[in-house]
Amino acid sequence: MKNTLLILPFLALLAACGTSGSSKNIIVEDRNPEVIARETSSFEWQDSSKSAKNSANFSANSIENIALTELKSSAVEFVLYFSYDGFDIDEATTQEIIKHANFMRDNPKIDLRLEGHADERGTREYNLALGENRAISVKEVLGLYQGLSARVQVVSYGEENPVAAGHNESAWAKNRRVEFIYQPSK
Repeated sequence: MKNTLLILPFLALLAACGTSGSSKNIIVEDRNPEVIARETSSFEWQDSSKSAKNSANFSANSIENIALTELKSSAVEFVLYFSYDGFDIDEATTQEIIKHANFMRDNPKIDLRLEGHADERGTREYNLALGENRAISVKEVLGLYQGLSARVQVVSYGEENPVAAGHNESAWAKNRRVEFIYQPSK
């Protein structure tokens, strides 16, 4: 019985690491309209005094990546769109934000960066402020959940990172957005 208890954690670690002795993390990056998932090697050989710490970190990262992958495969939106000159949150948008709040509550080792964007109309300064106000509006809804606000960072890119080229309403509508970018807690 005692030997079995010692082998079970080792087998779980082996299963998490794979058979080749290396492991893969899935980095999920969401950019409208598609989600890009790429694998990167994250396991580095270290001396045995550090191996227990690295195994614990790897296991935690794997759990976080699995949770994030599951969230990506659900029907949750990772880009929220706004009206011209607007940063108000409507009921449908609130429901999407609540899905993210529940995910963050269930995954305390994952932080969120909200990236606010604007279309090209308006001055650079105005669009930076508008992108920030959009991201802050989303953060305020997340802040209704205890402890989440401290794990949310707001960044504004204004008009600097458009996802749609063009000088028409169709392109502008796609560029007026807030993107949810998840990252491991520091």
